Amino acid sequence: MFKKLGVLIVVMMVVVSCNRRYERAMKSTDKDLILQTANEFFAEGKYAFAIELYSKVASSFSGTDEAANILYNSAEANFQDKNYRLAAHQFKNFYVTNPADPRAEDAAYKSAYSYYTDSPKYNLDQTSTYSAMSELQSFINMFPESPNVAQANGYIDELRQKLEKKAFEIAKIYHKTMKFKAAAIAFDNMLDEYPDTKFREEAMMYSLRSKYELALNYSRFETEELRFQNTITQHKLLLKAFPETKYKDEADKLLKKTEEALVKHRETAVKIEEHKKAVANNTPAK
Repeated sequence: MFKKLGVLIVVMMVVVSCNRRYERAMKSTDKDLILQTANEFFAEGKYAFAIELYSKVASSFSGTDEAANILYNSAEANFQDKNYRLAAHQFKNFYVTNPADPRAEDAAYKSAYSYYTDSPKYNLDQTSTYSAMSELQSFINMFPESPNVAQANGYIDELRQKLEKKAFEIAKIYHKTMKFKAAAIAFDNMLDEYPDTKFREEAMMYSLRSKYELALNYSRFETEELRFQNTITQHKLLLKAFPETKYKDEADKLLKKTEEALVKHRETAVKIEEHKKAVANNTPAK
């Protein structure tokens, strides 16, 4: 018990000491003291204190040799403290304004990584995901020999899969809510944009289902022929891409129903044409 109490007392003393140093520096007008204290807190891993002090003193060293160090350390402190949005901005500012600095590569990577951490779950707005992919690709282009390139490519793949998932789920919602025209377009667009997606087989089957429903149940007579053909074509594409697809039985049933409906449609079309000719010639249709 006495040992635990002793440890607690030591911790309290350290906290009090840190607070006093921080408050003294924040109240000071001595820029060198403020910077020195900020650097000490940074070295000790007390990043929250360091961030505030760097922010206070940065403008005082603008245009000096210390400016780059302050910017980099502030970015690193925010990075370590998981303030990724601010870290991304500061690291990017650093490598853009100090391209010849030996730390530019590290700053570029950490900036890109910080953008990556800001990417939300797939079902939310993906603006940040596109930004992250752009930043990661920029890093790869700037430093193609960097040991971090492989990791950056891995992050890009991960983010791309998130976008694939979002596109796939949106298309599924269209299908579930019986908006089959929108669903067919959404699935086809997704497959065009992400040809290597892991959802390819399932998406192609959903596209077939959507085109089938659209053709048989949601088409005017004059649009049926084209939509029946689109359904048949989609069946061919699915079987060509996945000859042993797990959806083969279902796909073949849809194909058979579509072909039967197409035959009936064409028979009806012939009768309509015969009726038109008969009316034009004032003769009874057969």
